[in-house]
Amino acid sequence: MNTVALAQMTQDDLRSEILYTWETARETWAIPLSLGPVDISINKIIWFLWIGAAVTFLIMFVGARILKDRPGAYQVIVEDIYGFGRNHLGGQMAEEGRKWFPYTLTLFVFVLTLNVLGLLPNSYPVTSNLSVTLVLALCTFLLVQQQGIARNGLGGYLKSWLPGGLPDNAFGKFLIAPFLFLIEAMSRLFSQPATLAVRLYANMLAGSLLIYVFLSLILYFGAATALVSVPVTVVFSAFKLFVSILQAYIFAILSQVYIEMAMFGEEH
Repeated sequence: MNTVALAQMTQDDLRSEILYTWETARETWAIPLSLGPVDISINKIIWFLWIGAAVTFLIMFVGARILKDRPGAYQVIVEDIYGFGRNHLGGQMAEEGRKWFPYTLTLFVFVLTLNVLGLLPNSYPVTSNLSVTLVLALCTFLLVQQQGIARNGLGGYLKSWLPGGLPDNAFGKFLIAPFLFLIEAMSRLFSQPATLAVRLYANMLAGSLLIYVFLSLILYFGAATALVSVPVTVVFSAFKLFVSILQAYIFAILSQVYIEMAMFGEEH
């Protein structure tokens, strides 16, 4: 039935349904707004960010405040998510680090929600936008620096950037130490936030493009191609769902590790 419907569609109809650009998809549902010279228009990215934030709020805030003695399915899901965060995110280096698992668990739920929403028809894969993933990585980056300085002091935090066991002589102090400090500074200030942002962005973009390419084959080889491209797209969609869960977890666990490294780096 679907194949017959596809066969009856014109090339222009197919193009409008399948072969739309990221820019076109992003600018739909737009509400033009401006604050002086600053464009603050609401587009599809913002809509799905709000939807993702609302779902995360329902799970992380509302769900924690309507607990009952006889839990229903909603409460069971919320409790399982909480248990997952406490057991698998917090306390990577020390028990004190568990106090930050609510932040990293919220990141996990938010990123996963955005990833899954991007699989829905007529949605937008928000995490395939580098600006979004950079902002999320920046939140973790600022928290990492704040916790490192707050717990160890600025001097102690910077001292933790040097590995132990350096030679206690002029060679070690004036040649090796500055070189290693510079490498560690570049890693903490640039590599860590960049890898957080780019890893999530690249994986989500690649998955979306694969689905996009296989659906686009219908345009170039005819509607009969749907017999192959649509099932392959379904398989890729299932795989992207797995990748969505995995990438949300990686983003959250790395955020937790970076925070605890800043807190306990000098001790370890």
